[in-house]
Amino acid sequence: MKRKPRSLKSEFFAAVLATLLAVAAASALTVFGLWRFRAWLLPDPNEVTLRVRVTSEDGEEREFSGRLEIDGGEMRLTRLIKSENESVYDVSDAAFSAESVDSGARLTGPRRRAAYVAAGAAMVGLPMAYSLAGVLLCAVRFYRKRLSPAITALDDAARHISEQDLDFTVPCPTRNELGRLCLSFERMRAALYDNNLRLWRTLEGRRTMQASVAHDLRNPIAIMEGTVEHVRALEDAGALTPEALRSSLSVLAETSKRMERYTDCIRDLDAIEDIEPDIRETALSEFLVGAAESVRVIADAKGLDTDIRCDVADCRAMLDREIFYRVLENVFSNAARYAKSRVTLEFELRSGVLAARVADDGPGFSARMLRKKNSLYYSEDEAGGHMGLGLATSRILCEKHGGGIALANRPEGGAEVTMTFAVRVL
Repeated sequence: MKRKPRSLKSEFFAAVLATLLAVAAASALTVFGLWRFRAWLLPDPNEVTLRVRVTSEDGEEREFSGRLEIDGGEMRLTRLIKSENESVYDVSDAAFSAESVDSGARLTGPRRRAAYVAAGAAMVGLPMAYSLAGVLLCAVRFYRKRLSPAITALDDAARHISEQDLDFTVPCPTRNELGRLCLSFERMRAALYDNNLRLWRTLEGRRTMQASVAHDLRNPIAIMEGTVEHVRALEDAGALTPEALRSSLSVLAETSKRMERYTDCIRDLDAIEDIEPDIRETALSEFLVGAAESVRVIADAKGLDTDIRCDVADCRAMLDREIFYRVLENVFSNAARYAKSRVTLEFELRSGVLAARVADDGPGFSARMLRKKNSLYYSEDEAGGHMGLGLATSRILCEKHGGGIALANRPEGGAEVTMTFAVRVL
């Protein structure tokens, strides 16, 4: 059975109770020991100190001050011991009268009297000192064991976050409220780290895309500049015929259209960042079969064979059908573009993840393409005729649906693209 963590309040009260018990035990032992010590300092109860006047048989009177021993409790004078020289006088037959009786505590000598008084004061003072020391020790120990580690961890975490250093972990030294606060800080740090990482990847991807677009735009620009220079050269040489002019204008028109497609792709990629999934209940198996038949037309138009496999049971699930269609059409069109004779489409559902796998028997992805498969921008076309932004758009849409895109080459040859979508089966 898992032990429930104690609260900071219960730990505080437990520490106070333990301190009180320790102080009470120490005070009781101290008081008992001092009480025994004071009892030891007192004289024998059968021996009292008297000041007496003794009259002997011959009528002589003598006055003594010393210890008087009483025989067995009978109030009968047996012998008198004079304190100054410890002389013992047998006065058993003498008549006597008691002048005064002093308490034993005051008549045991200066050292014993001082020790007796000090012991009495200690019986009051030491328990008070124990209480004060217990409070101080309890406070110091509770702060060091329960408060200081968590406060130090939180202060260190706040310093790291203020310095925008998120590559650390917040320890959880206790299991009380401060420990849970440390866990909350750790979750906040992890969320900030993930958000910053996604933002960095997005910005890095955009920078890569901009650099790639700038590189690809140089090709049509160079073609247009070369065509213009060629026309000028022909004109200067007087060899500019109508056929040569029409040919040059045709090249310029085609190149301008390609540049227009570039700008359209970039605009679409910027707009796609703002798309939010519209997830609705869908009869999954029926929908996938319809989607497969829809994209089969793309392969049929190119004279390609299509193999469709659907390993998804008949069920209902939450899915954005438009995002799924758009991604599937993009990837399938690319596969049909490079395939030699066949395109394969497979669907499977495992643990709330819908996977659509498209494979072709074409040349496959280049090593350069596979190395940059995690970047935003994909392109296999060095001539600039095809920018590869369809795969980038598909990847963004898959990520918005809780999935992603994976690129690979098949062992038997050809490329394979796996698209995943997070779905909730009803």
